[in-house]
Amino acid sequence: MTGNDTQPLNSDDDYGGAASDTDIGDDEDDAAFASDVSGWLRRRGARLPGAPARRSRALPVLVVLALLLGVVAGVVAGRFTSPAQIAANAKAPKASLITARVRFGVLAVPVNIRANVSNGNPTQVAAPSDLNGSLPVVTSVNVAPGQRVGQGHLLLTVAERPVFLFGGAIPVFRQMSPGIRGADVAELQRGLQAAGYGTGTDASGRYGPGTAAAVAALYKANGVTPSIAGSPGTLGRMSRQVSADGRALSAAQADLAADEAAHAGKAKLAADRAAVTQAERQLSAAERALARARKTTGAQIPMGEAIFVAHLPARILSVAKLGAKVGSGSDSGSARSRGGSSSAAVQLGSGKVSLAAFAPISQARLLRPGMKGTARSDVSGARFVVRIVSVRGPRLVLVPVGRVPGGAVGQNVQVTITASKVRSFIVPVAAVSTGQSNETFVTLSTGGGRTKAVPVRLSVSSGGLQAVTPVKSGALRQGDLVVLGIGSAKHV
Repeated sequence: MTGNDTQPLNSDDDYGGAASDTDIGDDEDDAAFASDVSGWLRRRGARLPGAPARRSRALPVLVVLALLLGVVAGVVAGRFTSPAQIAANAKAPKASLITARVRFGVLAVPVNIRANVSNGNPTQVAAPSDLNGSLPVVTSVNVAPGQRVGQGHLLLTVAERPVFLFGGAIPVFRQMSPGIRGADVAELQRGLQAAGYGTGTDASGRYGPGTAAAVAALYKANGVTPSIAGSPGTLGRMSRQVSADGRALSAAQADLAADEAAHAGKAKLAADRAAVTQAERQLSAAERALARARKTTGAQIPMGEAIFVAHLPARILSVAKLGAKVGSGSDSGSARSRGGSSSAAVQLGSGKVSLAAFAPISQARLLRPGMKGTARSDVSGARFVVRIVSVRGPRLVLVPVGRVPGGAVGQNVQVTITASKVRSFIVPVAAVSTGQSNETFVTLSTGGGRTKAVPVRLSVSSGGLQAVTPVKSGALRQGDLVVLGIGSAKHV
């Protein structure tokens, strides 16, 4: 038997027969006996019947269970509110004043409207009419949509021939070349001069050498070969003929002078004088012919290589792409303002962009011609300044001030106009009250729950704010507290 085995309590080997010699009957002896038995069992590793096997392990488990029960009880108890607390929570809070500070500054009143941006009747520009049998293919593009263009601007080239823009009420109706006169020439001269090309001594409306030289300079400055009227070769030959006739006259005059010095006979001198006269006539005729040739020889503008529009600067609405085939015709030099071919080389705005808008009568009454605002494109977000030119009931017409962003024409844009500005005391609209006699006032909080009414005159209002002026000077100051809502405060 091992030391860990439980042994019977009546074993004689362990107690040496002591139990048989002594009568155990009284309580004191019984207790002593039990103590001895328990001690002996603990030393032997034995246990009493019914005793726990590991008392030291059970105690921590009981402690943990007790703690968990305490936590659960606390959570459950926290979910319950006493009737007294419920009543306290339901009680209305103490009344107080809702206030805002008075400020002094500028109150602006904006008016927001929608407007349609238009460019009048667009001008359709076709290719030059005389391309010498070439196809009307765009060979260069010198402008872009939205760009503003003015006098002498090269729009594009078609089959290497240019299209220049000029201002004028009379459209091009003929080829303009040296020697012609007319109102169209006068328009051309004004456009050349505005573009920086002087026309010399040519009279207004007369296409002379000065105008031809200006046209040649315009073409060359844009890298285009000018078209020449007349024959430069013939002009050269005529110029050389004038020089020869001049030398012949000089020779005849020298012969006459020599014969007169030698006291030649009358017949000889008469022949010399006749030769001089003939040489003078020939030189004069050659000079007149050269002058006529010069008047009709020089740079010219064929039909369609220049267009005239009534208003400049104009705005490019659209332009054909490089390599595109475009329409052409004998009317290409005209400003065709209605309809137009879908294959137009360039589409020009009239130069008079306008915005048409409607506003509620209550807002329209605040607006006046001359007022400025800001238009904003919903598509691109671009902004530009506009000015009111007319107000007729709810109808408004505005024009841009300065540059209009590309693509804005044809859009419906947001327009914001500052109708008025007032420098005054500013309070929330909710702070203004009306008395029984229709007097208006604001209520000031003077501290301690007390208030004071201050009569005011109303001005403009905007965005929930009201401009006010106290009836009595000094009754209202910046930083004062105006009451927006009044509880159970005492009024004084």
